[in-house]
Amino acid sequence: MPRLDQATRNGTPYYNIMDHRSEISKKWKEVDQLLRFNGVLDPQLKEEVRRALSQYSGCKFCASLGEPKGEYDDVRIAAAVQFAIAVVQSPSSVSDATFAPLQEHFKAEEIVELSCWVSFMYGAELFGAIMNLDPATEPQKTAYEAWLKQGARLALASRT
Repeated sequence: MPRLDQATRNGTPYYNIMDHRSEISKKWKEVDQLLRFNGVLDPQLKEEVRRALSQYSGCKFCASLGEPKGEYDDVRIAAAVQFAIAVVQSPSSVSDATFAPLQEHFKAEEIVELSCWVSFMYGAELFGAIMNLDPATEPQKTAYEAWLKQGARLALASRT
């Protein structure tokens, strides 16, 4: 059971609790959408990284929004997920051996974007863990998947 009551009922329990400070919630959503759907990295890569992080963050809500695949044919996704897991397990001691595949498969701007995404998502998921959010309901999962698809379409349209 969440530690705080929801301040609003406009969206997910995550943002409804954060809405106790609506000016923070509004900006948090903006940064989430900016990082998730804009930039040089594919939103699907970012979502797989988010799913992997959620298995370590302690946020039941975040983890319930989709499990990571576990095995990857795409070397970029594999390297990004491995990096994200290394960060969450020991943020201050990511090894050169873990970082090297990023340099092999990503440009500098992509590594920066990925690092920002991992940092933001881990912080976001820590908020959910601190608030002890319940797992997402089926309607919340469906709404999340629809939001991801819409965001990915908009991202693709803005690149063309």
